[in-house]
Amino acid sequence: MTKNEKEASIPVSPKIRKARNLLWIAIAVGAVLGIYSGATAEGDMDVMLSNDPISPSFAIIAIAVWLVIVPLISWLWWRAVDEHEAGAYREGAMVAAHLYLFMAPTWWLATRAGWVPEQQPMIVFTIVCVVWTAVWFYRKYV
Repeated sequence: MTKNEKEASIPVSPKIRKARNLLWIAIAVGAVLGIYSGATAEGDMDVMLSNDPISPSFAIIAIAVWLVIVPLISWLWWRAVDEHEAGAYREGAMVAAHLYLFMAPTWWLATRAGWVPEQQPMIVFTIVCVVWTAVWFYRKYV
């Protein structure tokens, strides 16, 4: 029996299936928001990581998604995950929080010394999210 056949024969609980579906929904929401961001961009396509002005319609939609849809998906996901996945997520959160705790003040001090450019909040946010996700993925799947 190959590895794929073994994985296909392993039953998946309804809670795990629901958690996976919620992750796919979150990815889809992010993709739609990213596509809309690019479609409404004026000029460069790096809208989310720049400080350039954005359209008011995109701002309203993005804020609504971030404050209503994302917390709802997150809450539903938390209710669906098992202890192993919740532990992996918490560990990722702890590592990411410590990264932010050390990175933000260090970058701020290095900026004041003239060694690095001024800190961009969305770049720091993205770095923290990538580390959080990487630790979660490693603890859950590796």
